This record gives sequence, C-alpha cells and structure tokens, in this order.
Amino acid sequence: MRISKSSKDSVEKILPSKGDLSDRDQLIKLASETPAEEFELELGSTLLQFEEWKKDNPGGSYDDFLLDMGLARKKLSGGGVVEDYADLIDAYEKGIDVIKGESLTSYIKRIKAAEKD
Repeated sequence: MRISKSSKDSVEKILPSKGDLSDRDQLIKLASETPAEEFELELGSTLLQFEEWKKDNPGGSYDDFLLDMGLARKKLSGGGVVEDYADLIDAYEKGIDVIKGESLTSYIKRIKAAEKD
C-alpha cells in the first residue's frame, strides 16, 4: 500500500475483484425482502438477543431487556394504553393464550389479527 503524494487523505490500494458472483442470488434476495419479511428477520434477531440477555438476567421481562438496550416505550399523549410487542412477548413467555407448540411469531400474528376484528 502506498500513500498518494497528492493528498495525505488519499490511499491507493488495489483490491481484488470477487468476479465469480457466487453470492449474487443471496444479495438479490436480501435486497428484495418485503417489509413484512424484514420485520420478521428483525424480530427474530431481537428475540435471539433477548434469549441471550435472559441468561444473564433470570426473571427479567422483555420490558427490562428493552430498557437495558436503551429502548424506552413511547408514551401516547391522551391515547390510552396500547399493547405493544413487549407486552405480547411477556404474555407469550408467561403462556397467556398460547396454543401448544405455537411459535412466538405465530402467536404475535394471531393476537394482532384478533385485535383488528
């Protein structure tokens, strides 16, 4: 690697090209996710982080996890109480209205669909 004489901030380095496009299909798939798919991936990632957090914080709720991560609940001015995902995850953890063998994602979808009716 050599530093360009014309500018201290400019660094010239030849990078090898990948060229084989081996991950092209995966990149296209990632770029074409729907918002719902992106949400499910994000939720799954957050739930994995929550599971890891619970190992160090037995008895902690999802609300506690969110506070620990620096994510506070939003207060609604005059709009009343709204059940959010933290509440749903806590309810799932406690087994409230959970169908045997139901995943958390399925549980949230079912409860949210029921709330719309």
